[in-house]
Amino acid sequence: MVFTDKIMHERKVLTFCTFMLIIFSSTFSSYIQFSYGAYAKAPLSPYGPTVNDDNLTVEKVTEGLDFPTSMSFLGNNDILVTEKETGIVKRVLNGQIQDTPALDVSVANSIERGLLGIAVSKQPDGKTYVFLSYTESGDDADGSDVEDNVDPSGNKLYRYDYVDGKLINPVLLFDLTAIPENERGEHNGGKIRIGPDNNVYFIVGEVGGHRTQAQNIADGPAPNGLGGVLRISQDGGIVDPDNPIFGEGLPLNVYYAMGIRNSFGFDFDPLTGNLWDTENGPTVADEINLILPGFNGGWSQVQGYFDQDLLGRGITSVDELVTFGNSKYTDPKFVWVTTIGATALKFLNSEKLGKEYANDMFTGDINNGLLYRFTLNEARDNILINDTSLGNVNLLADNQVDETTENRPLIFGQGFGGITDLQVGPDGYLYVLSYTGALYRIVPLSESNTPKNQPALAAQNETQSANSIPVVIVGLKGDQSYSPNPINIEAGQTITWYNGDSISHTVTSGQDNDGDEGAEFDSNAIIPNQQYSLTFDRSGEYPYYCIYHPTMVGEVIVE
Repeated sequence: MVFTDKIMHERKVLTFCTFMLIIFSSTFSSYIQFSYGAYAKAPLSPYGPTVNDDNLTVEKVTEGLDFPTSMSFLGNNDILVTEKETGIVKRVLNGQIQDTPALDVSVANSIERGLLGIAVSKQPDGKTYVFLSYTESGDDADGSDVEDNVDPSGNKLYRYDYVDGKLINPVLLFDLTAIPENERGEHNGGKIRIGPDNNVYFIVGEVGGHRTQAQNIADGPAPNGLGGVLRISQDGGIVDPDNPIFGEGLPLNVYYAMGIRNSFGFDFDPLTGNLWDTENGPTVADEINLILPGFNGGWSQVQGYFDQDLLGRGITSVDELVTFGNSKYTDPKFVWVTTIGATALKFLNSEKLGKEYANDMFTGDINNGLLYRFTLNEARDNILINDTSLGNVNLLADNQVDETTENRPLIFGQGFGGITDLQVGPDGYLYVLSYTGALYRIVPLSESNTPKNQPALAAQNETQSANSIPVVIVGLKGDQSYSPNPINIEAGQTITWYNGDSISHTVTSGQDNDGDEGAEFDSNAIIPNQQYSLTFDRSGEYPYYCIYHPTMVGEVIVE
């Protein structure tokens, strides 16, 4: 592997070249089965998004964006939004999407590739810097990695000047490989934050199965800049070169954290300056982490709490993990054993929604369209689920969701569609970006012209035709997940599946890994408290399952 350290206009550009991963033992080459359910996204609620506070309401700021991924504020009611598939940075001014984009770049966009992250930084001299991360196309055409199998050029981090509604003068700061080892365009991360120290923090995943020492493979290749949080100055320089956290030389001296599989959200606590992130597990253990300098999250040997060994690696001591410099393994602060597709994370550094919410942590997910609220302990170094949450908080005393229904006290809002970003505007309100193309903000009902949304709370009780047979989705219970199961009907009858769980599920024909799964029918994500109906006109036996959770199986028998 070769690293280059070039000077461009007196700014250091860090380039990590593509390499061929060495062949590991079968233990590591078959490390985990990938979960394709993670790429199914929650739709908007037909009733619109809501929050669980009678004093708050949800306003729609705008809609019509194309798979937006991140946003950053230029000023009050002035927002830059990135679009994953198109590579376009759009400006939303006073709720209106401007006709002329701020920038259009060529992106590879398979699975999790694309235009991914943005951060705005106002300078003392009046300049405005905008930092963008994206998977750069290999031939200047959007989606050529999908259409023509063209390898992407790389996962790039650029700095631009914002002038008169345009992003100009690009300066390349990071050039990381975007070539996966598992032939899937996933785990590119891409979120950007400007830290309290005014430096640039960039979180990147392990990009399709790279296995280096940064992923805790002791005899693997040297770190290549992937699988961690990277930190540089706004001019692209090394932060504190005399005291690097992980070690001397590139890329060690730009790592702030390692051992991270994939993240779609991180933010700094406004009271302590500490960094927190969400991290996606493979088939188990989505996490929330407190990332102090030198953090090692344990991937690819540990996901979830160390002593539970949810990956089945048999690791018995943290000494078996890779150590660089002052690095140290740290357990997550919260774990969902069943993955939810955790995404954005934001601290509400405002009292505009009420003093009870000030400086609380909010996170979103892609699978369920849920918005979660977390409170921290007095020292603000751990999550503390207390009586400010609604429901049975005792089950969350271990800071772990073991059964999906334990999720309920954490839910602050629902129905947003898959959430891709959360930000606090200059107005102090919480903004929620949905992959469906809509942007919302949560505001006090007393300050809004939008009436409080009152969705149907029991959709299973809605009037159904006399010919409709109800089935309740009760959760992860194997062949008892859909109740009743099996279900016998006559040709021409309709079945209505109601999701009574607190996370999304699907009703998808076939079984996991069938070549024709979903060919007969596929509900897509059925979010909590919503339903899906289907009429069966032909006799036969129809096995089905949940694409998120393949152990959930059912069968329809049509006479």
